[in-house]
Amino acid sequence: MKKILLITVGIIFFSVLIVIIKGPSNDEKEKKNNESIQDSFSENVVIGFNVTSKNSELTTKTGKDISTSEMITKSVDSGDKILFKNFQFTLDNSIEGALNFYSNKGKLMCNIPTELSVMSMPPDGSGATSYDKGDNIEFSGISLIKINSINFVISDIRFNDKTID
Repeated sequence: MKKILLITVGIIFFSVLIVIIKGPSNDEKEKKNNESIQDSFSENVVIGFNVTSKNSELTTKTGKDISTSEMITKSVDSGDKILFKNFQFTLDNSIEGALNFYSNKGKLMCNIPTELSVMSMPPDGSGATSYDKGDNIEFSGISLIKINSINFVISDIRFNDKTID
């Protein structure tokens, strides 16, 4: 029980650090407000997102004991194929066995290659949801993905307006 509590506290602390470090700037807030004013002829398309995880070469610490300097963040942009901790992350570039993310109706979606669990960050009280190989799942806001014993935080989902002709 203590181990589960320690892991949960660690995940919450890790998430809060990400939110504090990566909080939206005033320019981003203003851009979001302007986007909501646009007419119904435009559609948001996901053009990128960030993946963050602990740098195991720098620390063996876990949970809340990990500092931001002991984490690695990778940016995944449309068309990319990124290898991170022996897992491939793609965006609009489907590769067998990868975490294949794609944009669908202004939402970040992922076709998953293996069993994993996902939890929203900060936690909303519903806990982690388990998914099976082949499931398509939606990401919004900050999410924690746990594959085997490796944690990845998906954050900073970036959009580009695309006008529909």
